[in-house]
Amino acid sequence: MSTGQTGSRRRNARGAGQALRGDIVSAAREILIEDGYESAVTLRGLARRIGIAPQSIYLHFAGPDEIVQAVTVETFAQLGRFIAQAKEGIDVPRDRLIAGCRAYMAFGIANPHLYGLLFNRNRLLRGEEPSPAGDGPDTRTPDAGPFAALMDGVRQCIADGSSSAKDVLSTATQLWAAMHGFVMLRGNGYQFPWPDLTQTEVDLITSIARLREPD
Repeated sequence: MSTGQTGSRRRNARGAGQALRGDIVSAAREILIEDGYESAVTLRGLARRIGIAPQSIYLHFAGPDEIVQAVTVETFAQLGRFIAQAKEGIDVPRDRLIAGCRAYMAFGIANPHLYGLLFNRNRLLRGEEPSPAGDGPDTRTPDAGPFAALMDGVRQCIADGSSSAKDVLSTATQLWAAMHGFVMLRGNGYQFPWPDLTQTEVDLITSIARLREPD
């Protein structure tokens, strides 16, 4: 999976504010992919990589913390798109759930630093934080983002009888926890004589989601 390329960029035309904001976020993502920790994202480092004055960054972000959060939001969206693409054209709920879960694990294994960022920055699978002033909706809910898609997949399997699970939230949570553990073990290069990985992933999903074999 492509996670971005490093290197110098042409300066944006004067007044191209949104393009500059995108360049800042892209450069921060590259640094996080390369170095793996948030403190590596500095204004001077970003400015040098993009080819701008550090002060220009303040036109879009208050500091590195806001920039890293923007990368987090974007990564959640990227994860959601990756899962959705993996399920395109699959009509059978059981097969859609398996495809979506395998895509989740593939994304995490291919992007270990970005995947880790999601859990350093957020409590649930969302790219947003609750409004500190209390003037907006509390987004800390499982009913949105990739986790909501996982719950919907489980719900559809229960509805069509391909899953004998009883509780959607509990089953989705168990699936998520198991997939997260699998990603962390494999993404961190843990040395283990893994059995056939495709079959292991499918067995993991079908067992926890209580999926029946197709007739």
